[in-house]
Amino acid sequence: MIFKYIPTGTVIIDGIISEFGESRSSIRTRLRGTHREDNQVIQIGDGDSISQRRDIYTDFNSKENYFFLIYNDHDLLTEVEIHHCQGIKIMSAEFDFDNNLDEIAEKLSAFSPVIRQSNGEIFGRELKVVLMSKAQMGGDDDTLGYFYCASDVSHLDEEVV
Repeated sequence: MIFKYIPTGTVIIDGIISEFGESRSSIRTRLRGTHREDNQVIQIGDGDSISQRRDIYTDFNSKENYFFLIYNDHDLLTEVEIHHCQGIKIMSAEFDFDNNLDEIAEKLSAFSPVIRQSNGEIFGRELKVVLMSKAQMGGDDDTLGYFYCASDVSHLDEEVV
């Protein structure tokens, strides 16, 4: 699977175009892939909770990949998490899960400043992306281990160190 992301809110999964804010049913219809629906209410201290609504795709289009499409309470696409795919493209920057995180950060910085939040984690506020190394995710090296993009990343501004 090749994932393309246009920071204005467009995601393209193997040539299938979707937009942040698009309905879950519409995206499912176009993707035609098998997914596992994972909707949960997670309790977090003092009686508060957060709702998690996502579709999990494994080996979409018979290719080795693993990604989540995340929706809000109205089933509108708000976030994408990719844990493995054949390649990612943001504007003209192309990379994959074999590339070193620092090299990816350098490519992305041609379009927008990137912030190193911690060792093995970068944040592109204007691009609305977060990338983590495999080491940061519990693996062994500094190649890409996780890619995240969202319609809104303001909740991440508080976490920048």
